[in-house]
Amino acid sequence: MLNAMRVVTASSLDKLSRLTLLNVLRVVLTGCPTGLLFFVILELLRPADQVSVRKIVVFFLVMALLMIANVFLSVTTYVHNYICACTLSTDARLRLGDHLRTLSLGFFKRRDPGDISALMLQDMAKVEMLFSHLFMDAVACLGLPSLLCLFFLTQDVRLTGLMLAAVMLAAPAILLAYRIVGHFGRRQIETRNRSSSRMLEYLRGITVLKAFSLTGKGFARLDETLRRLRDDSIRLEAAGGAPVMVCALILDLGYAGLLVYGAHLLAGGEITVPVFIVFLVIGCKFFEPLLNFGMFSAEIRYMNIAAGRIAEAMEARPLPESRQPRVPESRDIAFDDVRFAYVTGRTVLDGVSFRMPERGMTALVGPSGGGKTTVTSLAARFWDVDAGCIRIGGVDVRDIPQDSLNALFSVVFQDVYLFQDSILNNIRVGRKDAAREEVVAAAKLARCHDFIERMEQGYETRVGEGGATLSGGERQRVSIARALLKNAPIVILDEATAALDPENELSIQKAISALIREKTVLVIAHRLKTVTGADQILVLDEGRIKERGNHLELLEKQGIYARLWNEQQRAGGWKFKRSEP
Repeated sequence: MLNAMRVVTASSLDKLSRLTLLNVLRVVLTGCPTGLLFFVILELLRPADQVSVRKIVVFFLVMALLMIANVFLSVTTYVHNYICACTLSTDARLRLGDHLRTLSLGFFKRRDPGDISALMLQDMAKVEMLFSHLFMDAVACLGLPSLLCLFFLTQDVRLTGLMLAAVMLAAPAILLAYRIVGHFGRRQIETRNRSSSRMLEYLRGITVLKAFSLTGKGFARLDETLRRLRDDSIRLEAAGGAPVMVCALILDLGYAGLLVYGAHLLAGGEITVPVFIVFLVIGCKFFEPLLNFGMFSAEIRYMNIAAGRIAEAMEARPLPESRQPRVPESRDIAFDDVRFAYVTGRTVLDGVSFRMPERGMTALVGPSGGGKTTVTSLAARFWDVDAGCIRIGGVDVRDIPQDSLNALFSVVFQDVYLFQDSILNNIRVGRKDAAREEVVAAAKLARCHDFIERMEQGYETRVGEGGATLSGGERQRVSIARALLKNAPIVILDEATAALDPENELSIQKAISALIREKTVLVIAHRLKTVTGADQILVLDEGRIKERGNHLELLEKQGIYARLWNEQQRAGGWKFKRSEP
C-alpha cells in the first residue's frame, strides 16, 4: 500500500493522519463491547445466588452506549473516508496531468495511447477505491485482532500462542498470494491497456474497417487482444485465489485447534470455564477479521500495482528548466548545428543550421520523412535537441520558462484536434479569458463565422470528440480562429491548407494572411505554390538542409526544389482514365 500512499499524498503522509486516527478509534470502540462481554460471562458463571443482575444490566447498557457511539463514529469515519479518498485522488489526478504536461513527447511516443489513458482512468480509479473502500477494512482487520490479542494474553498465554501460531502459518499463504497477484496482475494490466488501445483503434477506424469488411471478429488485432485479456484475467483470479483459500483453511483449523486444546486444558483443570468460554465466544472475533484480510489482500496488491504505474509516471523526468531563466526580447529563430533522433534511434536531423528573421516567412519543403515537422516540434520545445541549440531572440529555448515559450507560439497543425465542447470554447483555447466578441471577431477573420451561425446552436454547438461533427475544412478554420485569438508573435503552419477543397482555399489563404501579418512565420508545405512568396525556402532531405533561397533562386539551381516543382506542375492536370483492355 506504500505506493498508493505515496501517489495520493505526494509523499506527505500527514494527509492520512486524521483518517487513520478515526479508524483506530473506530476499531477500539468496536472491540470494547467484545471485552465487556467477558465480564458478563464471568458474572453469569457465578452461583445463581451470587449473580448480580444489576451489574449485567450495567454492562449491557455500557455495551449499548459503546455500540451507539460506534455507529456515529463509523458514519463520521465513512463520510470523512470518502471525502478524503476522493479529494486525494482528485489532487493526484491533477498532479499527474500537470506532470504529464511537462514531459517531452518521447514519454508518449514510447507508450500506447491506451496505456496513457489507463493511468488517468483505470489506475487512478483503483487507487481511489483502495482508500475509499479498503483502507478502513485494512485498519480494522489488523487493528481489532491486535487489541484482542493483548486481551487474550491476560487470560491464557498458551491458547493465545496457539492462535498466533495459526496466524503465522497462514501468513506465507497471504505472501504467496501477494506475489502471484503481483506477477499475473502486471501481465493482466498490460493486456488490459493493449485492449484499450485496440478498442480505440477499432472505433477511430470504423469507417475503414466497414469498407473492407473487417468489423467484429474480422478485426483480428482486437479479437486476439480481447481473448488474451480474458485468459490473463482468469489466470489472475485462479492463481491468486488458491493461496487465499489455503489461508482461510489454516485460520479455520486454527480456531478448531483452539477449541480442542482449550477443552483439553479445561479437562485437566489448567484453565477455568470462564476462560474457555471467552476463547470460545470471542476467539472467532480474532480470526474473522484476519480471514477477511486474507480475502482482499490480493486485491490490495493489484491496486498497488496500479499505484506503482502512476508513481513510475510521476517519476519520469520532465524537460529541465533553467536555473537562470530568460525571456527573449526579439522573435528571430536560429538553429545552430542541431542534431536529433527519436526514441527509435534513427537520426532525423543531422547538423541543421539556419536563421529565421523576425517578421519574416520561412518555408520548409522537401520529401516526406526529411525532418520538417521535427524542426517545428524542436522550435516549440516539444522535444529537446540531442546536440546543438535553438535560440529565439538570442536566448536558448532551454533557458526560456516553458509557459513563456508556449506563449510565443501559435500552431496550426495539419491534423486538427478539437475538444468535445462548444465551438466557442474550442476557439477560446487560444485565450481562455477572451470575450465572446473577440472570439466572433477571430472566427470572422478565419472565415468560419458563417458556417457556425448556420448551425442550430451557433457558437454553443458541441463538436464531438476530436471535432467529429465538423468537416476537415471546418475543423481547420476553427483551428486558425484559435490561433488568431491567441495572437502569438511566432506562427507555425503545418500543412494548414491540406484539408481544404479548392472552393474554400482562397478564403483560408486570406485567413492565414490575417494570422501571419507582422509575425515570424514557419511554414511546412508540400504544395509548393503556397509558399512561393516566402522570404526563404529551406529544402530538407535526409535530415539535412540541401538547398536554401527564395522561389526563383531555387528554380535556377535546378536541384531538388526545381524537380519537386516541375513534378507538381505536371501532376496538376492529372485525371482519372479507364485503362484499355
